[in-house]
Amino acid sequence: MLVSNFVLSLAGMAAAAAAVSALQLHEARRRYGSQASYPGTIDLTVAPPDPTLADGKPLELLALGDSGMAGVGVTQPAAALPAQIAQRVAARTGRPVHVVSHAQPGARTYDVLTKQLTPGLGLPDVVVLLVGANDVTHLTRTRQLAEDTANLLARLHQLGAPVVMSSLPEFGAMRSVPAVLRAVLRLRAGVVRRVHVRAVLDAGSGVDLVDVRGLVGREFLTNSELMSRDRFHPSGAGYSRIADVLAPAVLAAVTRRTESPTIRNMGLVSIGGVA
Repeated sequence: MLVSNFVLSLAGMAAAAAAVSALQLHEARRRYGSQASYPGTIDLTVAPPDPTLADGKPLELLALGDSGMAGVGVTQPAAALPAQIAQRVAARTGRPVHVVSHAQPGARTYDVLTKQLTPGLGLPDVVVLLVGANDVTHLTRTRQLAEDTANLLARLHQLGAPVVMSSLPEFGAMRSVPAVLRAVLRLRAGVVRRVHVRAVLDAGSGVDLVDVRGLVGREFLTNSELMSRDRFHPSGAGYSRIADVLAPAVLAAVTRRTESPTIRNMGLVSIGGVA
């Protein structure tokens, strides 16, 4: 009886803690949502620095995901992450890059699968994916997330283009969220990261997973200028740093696709570090 009561007490405390966390997170979303800037539709062509090359056939870059890929935190499409990646790829390849983003603020993995992968996406040369943060904040069940992620990567494989997938952001830098809750989110992010790594390994081909948090996450902890005024999303400078580490993987994927169209397995760029 004592053991049973103890277990019930622990379960009650866990439920209470989860309820408090949910309330805190709801309040944080309300605060940053009212302050967040948003560039709107991202559909533009980035020219290479050499204007004589601008008439070449553009590379097609398709961006999918959540607010980080939609550009929440900046006001101009050119400052959003997809466009900043395209700028770097255009500079390195000497070719224009046409970038289209279907990413939406608040999107979870299931939303990308069911709402962004719609007919008429065309034939992209590369897909850039950033998703999972809202699965962390909404506490998506791990089994459901694993299923959604596997299905999403399978659907993307059908497009025939390589996929560059970003790891989750550094939740510790989201200063609009109370410190205790940030710690909880970082723990949950570790679970989501393991789901992503397993899904990429199981996919077997066509996906590069880039450990953005491991590569530049510490900068977001120490440099407040990398976060927008909502203190939740990156600023233009923050997106620039993320683009710095994603663009080489995008460039490598495009290069391999151009040289060997039948080779789709790009492996893992980096899965080091713990989210």
